[in-house]
Amino acid sequence: MILNETGSMMQLSVKFRDGFKNDSVVLRANDEVVYHQSNVSTDLSISFADQVNIPVEGGNVRLALSVNGKQPVIQEVDVKKTPFVEIWLVDGKAEFRLSSQEIPML
Repeated sequence: MILNETGSMMQLSVKFRDGFKNDSVVLRANDEVVYHQSNVSTDLSISFADQVNIPVEGGNVRLALSVNGKQPVIQEVDVKKTPFVEIWLVDGKAEFRLSSQEIPML
């Protein structure tokens, strides 16, 4: 886990949003599998498929997302600055959207 300035623990929050349709999803954080699920599908009424909270050591984490066994998409995240990540599949390609604040659900 990483610690903020007050010494309390922080987590990286990852939400899987639009574009998932019965997909097999593997998410790695610094080469460790932190999420591995089959049949991941977006609930279109709220644009949400699933979520995982990841404890992270150090201030940065390297996320690698593989959908249906395809080549992973890599994203570096500075967890202290952007502890919230949303992953969208747009035209079959993963998009990572980083934020300093949690983005509200629709």
